[in-house]
Amino acid sequence: MNRTSCLMGAISGAWILVFALAPGAAAHGIAGNRVFPTTLTIDDPAVSDEASLPTITYQRSGATADNPATRQANFSVEYDKRITEHLGVALNGGYTITDQVGQGSLYGFQNFSGTLKYQFLQDAEHELLMSAGVIRQFGGTGAQRVGADPYGSTTPTLYFGKGLGDLPNSVAYLRPFAITGTLGYQFADVPTQSVTVVDPTTGSASLQYNHSPNQLVMGASVQYSLPYLQSQVKDIGLPEFLGRVTPLVEFAYTTPATRGYGQSTQGTIAPGLLYDADSYQVGVEALIPATHGSGTNVGAIIQLHLFLDDIFPNTIGKPIFGG
Repeated sequence: MNRTSCLMGAISGAWILVFALAPGAAAHGIAGNRVFPTTLTIDDPAVSDEASLPTITYQRSGATADNPATRQANFSVEYDKRITEHLGVALNGGYTITDQVGQGSLYGFQNFSGTLKYQFLQDAEHELLMSAGVIRQFGGTGAQRVGADPYGSTTPTLYFGKGLGDLPNSVAYLRPFAITGTLGYQFADVPTQSVTVVDPTTGSASLQYNHSPNQLVMGASVQYSLPYLQSQVKDIGLPEFLGRVTPLVEFAYTTPATRGYGQSTQGTIAPGLLYDADSYQVGVEALIPATHGSGTNVGAIIQLHLFLDDIFPNTIGKPIFGG
């Protein structure tokens, strides 16, 4: 049995156990009548007790003059824990398998990271949430052979979510729309450096660059909540399954904010669907390259997200203080 099959078997077993223990319940990031679902490529504005087990991405890349074509799968997990009602932490880790066409596979862990987030605004009337946080990536905790940076970074970040439920009756069918977004500035622990390399055969010199520049990290989502349409605007008789679906499009970009030494803007557009059950959410999106630096092949992302505050409301699903 290969490594991917072993991972998928373990994940399936964990899902079965959680569903067997999970009672029906309610939800998570809320402002008034608006429930902000968990998005897949950017972080949402809520502080909560939740877990993503797992998020799986799959991406192909074509061959270049220096590298073979690859097929890459990444399996990541995230655990979110409230310290108080409005202050929380999140821990992230991932494992990557890169199949090099015509060559051996590469595999290893990605860098471990953590987030401290404080939700400072919850406006029920205007369906508005805002949070501020800081993301710390711990360099050297992952394998460089799968692209993990040997040096870390720190990213102060602002998060927001705004529902359009306060629009007038004349445009009632626009009320289910919502937007969320993130804006951060990533400070690299070590600035980008250049090294002169001389080819021993030809004697020609060239520059090679290591480490990452500081980067501007941006993201947004546009959502149309069918649960909101059914409950807050008009029950149009959708089947129960469709009445729990939120179509959305996510946008995620990083661009060098200091001299990039050849590194370019990378971005993806991710259209997809989120299905919200009583105690979990399943999401699936396409990953469409939006810049030249992101390649040309369309990938995919799928996620199972568990609402621990609903599944275990009296234990690990409540804040440590003031629960």
